Amino acid sequence: MLMTNVGREVVKRWGLAAVALFVLSGCSARIGDFTMVSTHNVALGEKYEKVGTAEGSSGGFFQNPDMKLAVDKALRAVSSDAVFLTNARIFSETWPVIPYSKIKVTGDAWAPIQTSRAGDVEGYHLETSDAGTFLVSEDGSDRVEVMVAP
Repeated sequence: MLMTNVGREVVKRWGLAAVALFVLSGCSARIGDFTMVSTHNVALGEKYEKVGTAEGSSGGFFQNPDMKLAVDKALRAVSSDAVFLTNARIFSETWPVIPYSKIKVTGDAWAPIQTSRAGDVEGYHLETSDAGTFLVSEDGSDRVEVMVAP
């Protein structure tokens, strides 16, 4: 069957649009939601304060993403003293044709309370019981459950 010039033009335009859409489309996926994430040793006996909401990423064009680096960047983005994130969400983004891959981490950053500020902020400490591990406020009014690897 012969195609008319108009038909060829329509196929050519739509075909080009489909290829462009495929090349520019990416895929984003949530790797997971985590109660607590850290790349540092966390001292169970210390008291911590929330220092802000953090976001960090690793990867890009022609780069392999590194989850540890993304978490470290998120912690450093808020405070050089931050040691862990709570309510952390980790996302992955890739593009199928273009060599692009990225990991993004978001969450609430926590740092040890400095001795000079101990009376000025409400501190939290890690507490472990048969029911699990929790960040507990000094007055006991707030408890955040955290999961600690065995």
